[in-house]
Amino acid sequence: MQELAAAAGSEEERRQISADVPHRMENLLSKYPSEMLAGLKVNAERGLAERRKLHAEFVDRNTSRWKEGFDLLELQIEISIEAGDSFTRRLRPKATAEGDLVFDLLVRLQAKGILVAKEILTLLKNGYADGAHGRWRSLHEMTVTAMFMLAHGQEAARRYLDHESVDAYRAALQLEKFVSRLNTPGFSEGELAQLKARYDAVLDAYGKDFANAYGWARPFLGKGNPNFLSMEEAVGLDHLRPYYMWASQNVHASAKTIKTSLGLSETVSEALQVGPSNSGMTDPAHSTAISLSQLTITLLRLAPNLDDSVMMKVLLLLTDEIGQAFVRCSENPIA
Repeated sequence: MQELAAAAGSEEERRQISADVPHRMENLLSKYPSEMLAGLKVNAERGLAERRKLHAEFVDRNTSRWKEGFDLLELQIEISIEAGDSFTRRLRPKATAEGDLVFDLLVRLQAKGILVAKEILTLLKNGYADGAHGRWRSLHEMTVTAMFMLAHGQEAARRYLDHESVDAYRAALQLEKFVSRLNTPGFSEGELAQLKARYDAVLDAYGKDFANAYGWARPFLGKGNPNFLSMEEAVGLDHLRPYYMWASQNVHASAKTIKTSLGLSETVSEALQVGPSNSGMTDPAHSTAISLSQLTITLLRLAPNLDDSVMMKVLLLLTDEIGQAFVRCSENPIA
């Protein structure tokens, strides 16, 4: 546009060119981006293949550096699967017959915890320590919840399950507020009415404070408006709060988040991380081992036999070994 204006022979031509600029820009923006994207797609396969090759080579180097720790953490995950499966098979018939809500919740929490631990291991192996740390935060929450259920029994489990009606209704109202902007159909009047009826029913049963985020836990904590910290304190895991807050930095967009990274913990100069790194695995890995062992042991403590008692000790020993192994691996040179 500037070249056209410079080549104009008169003021009238310059005015005409200026007047035509919006039309020319609109025409350019309506065609050029799609043409550019089509060209990028044509050439993408070669570039993507090269990037995948480079990442596979990185994973090999990363695994080589942290192999001892990765192998032990993977072993712990497999042991937890087998322990949970054996325990569930043994006690499921009795628990089902008795309508044991605590049993069902602990089994589900441990299964979900194993899934999260596998996600964490995948992130670590692929060089994303900060992402793994953020996922550990979720695993810690599951562990605290499981320990709380074990401590407070069937009534806590029932209230926890019934609180889903509060969460569901509030989520539906949130969605309805933005259906047009989200371009989603939302809920029908009948569906909303049904959700509202469930919401009203649990508030009638438990009181208006039940609508709070942790209202289901209120009778067991002696606080008017309990929160997750209250639960951590109740089960004796509040000493992990500093690590929980640290991991939260990888979930929220705080100033700390954009200035620090586990993946940059061994850099000597200013850098911005936009891809994988083979630094910073120790804390998220050991935290995962601790929480997964706590979660699995909580399940086994519900009704342990001799095999379960042995397995609890095995998990505790392995957790310590995992921490020590990752410290040793961190001393290996960066490949």
